[in-house]
This record gives sequence, structure tokens and C-alpha cells, in this order.
Amino acid sequence: MDKFDIVSKNNTDDSIFTHGYYQGLIIQIGNMKHYSTYVPAQDQHRKFLDKPLADICSSVILPDFSYDELTNRARTVDVIWFNERKMPNSFFEVEHTTDIQNSVAKFCDLSDFYSRFYIVAPQNRKEQFLKVMNRSAFKDMKDRIKFSSYETICEEYEMMCRLQTKTDMI
Repeated sequence: MDKFDIVSKNNTDDSIFTHGYYQGLIIQIGNMKHYSTYVPAQDQHRKFLDKPLADICSSVILPDFSYDELTNRARTVDVIWFNERKMPNSFFEVEHTTDIQNSVAKFCDLSDFYSRFYIVAPQNRKEQFLKVMNRSAFKDMKDRIKFSSYETICEEYEMMCRLQTKTDMI
């Protein structure tokens, strides 16, 4: 927010900006890795720096990769990367302040897909993530859902950007 001289009126403004920013980083990483990237309709107007998320993702239309009840559940995931066969490779939920358990439950509904599942949040929420994942209701997904901190996402984005600018690599 500082970069664009945005003055927050309240914590909600900060949360919305932060959520969209990290969605944008995840979309950009997916684009650089040659995945088709999707962001849900309710988030397409959010900004990543100076662009709406709809302008940086590959598709604002969710591919019909399964039964309606499953694609409808996936339709609200914050970012999805799809492979060349239009099957979901990775699902990402950005959890700045919202309840991590709700996202884990959503991932459980999508567990039949050979996909990766990530909760992306500030590092100080990792303990909360671990508590949720240790609940018996989520034991089958415990090893499939990963936590990725904001810092890790930023580092990967920066690394991918550096790789994109290297012209002398073989």
C-alpha cells in the first residue's frame, strides 16, 4: 500500500489489498511456470499492484474439469493453476485474517483430484494452521495440504522473475 501511496482507512482496506496482492503473486508465479491460472469472479476486480487480477490471470472462466458440484466448490478457491489438459494442478487459499478451517474443509471436498493444496498466510498464522491440520476430521488430508508463508511466496516470485530475465541460460 505504501508503494502506491494508498492510505488505509481501516483494517479491512489493508486486508483486501493484501489478499489481492498475494493472489496476484501466486497468479504470476503460475503464469511463469506455464500453468493456466484462474481467479474467482468475486476477486477479479481486486488489484495486483496497478492491475485487476482478471487482467493477469489466464482465464476468468473455470474449466469444466469435473461434475458440477465439484467445479462449483472449486469456483471460490482464491487461485487455481491448471495443467495443459485443463485439470487442476494446485489450489491456493490466501488466509490473511479469515478462518483457515473453512479453506481446509473446501480442500477436503476437492481431495479426489491429484492436486496440490496450499494455505498461504502470514508466518504468524502457521501455528493456527497446524492446530487445524491436527484435528481428526482432517487426518486424511494432513500430508496433502501445505502451508506457505507470504515471505516464501515473495521469495519464489522474485526467484522466478530473476530466472525470466536470464538470457544466457541454456
